[in-house]
Amino acid sequence: MARRDYIQPIDGSAVPDRLGPAVTFATTEHFNLQTARAATISEANGRASIYLAALSSNLIALAFIGQMSHLGTAFRAFALILLPALAFMGTVTFQRLVQSSMEDIAYAQRIGRLRGFYLAVAPELEPYVLAVGGSRADALLNRESLAPSGWQLALTTAGMVGVVNSVVIGASAGLIAETLFTGSLSVALTVGAVAGVATLIVQRRHHLRARDGYAPEAVDQAAIFVRAAQTTDTA
Repeated sequence: MARRDYIQPIDGSAVPDRLGPAVTFATTEHFNLQTARAATISEANGRASIYLAALSSNLIALAFIGQMSHLGTAFRAFALILLPALAFMGTVTFQRLVQSSMEDIAYAQRIGRLRGFYLAVAPELEPYVLAVGGSRADALLNRESLAPSGWQLALTTAGMVGVVNSVVIGASAGLIAETLFTGSLSVALTVGAVAGVATLIVQRRHHLRARDGYAPEAVDQAAIFVRAAQTTDTA
């Protein structure tokens, strides 16, 4: 099988004393990145599950209060307390899920770089190790980010939570408007719809800005920061 042009083999004789430790370092980093990816997925699932569980349980409680009070003052007071709290919880959950999705993409790209290193060291592994080639490989090697499409972002957990949170915020705004304008259903629906759509647009733009602004090295830059060596002046 012909070797792809983007794989540049490394001559082991040039660095006989350093190639072995370099491979060990690379495989250790590969394992650490895989562990970090698993942690981001686990955290994202946990945060989304906590938010949706809190939302469903509070909606059930709200339904009981509405049934007992016949959608009276107690129901409105209870809803005005619960819905803003759920909106805040949804907002911070969405923010963290966006961060987790960007971290997962960055870790995956860095693993792709390591696969290229493995093939450079041992080109005979090419039939068994999947590596990205062509312009996408050049982008990785040149430290350029490969961003997913906007629709792909909508399919993520952050995109799902963003839609649900927009509905919660719209319901909160509609209930507040209905309370202030003494039972005007048309005003409540209008305010709720505008608030929900505006929230969805803001969250969507934030997700796109996070996609366009991240870099694989910036994800854990603070964690791997190394202070520059201090030079001492000699008399």
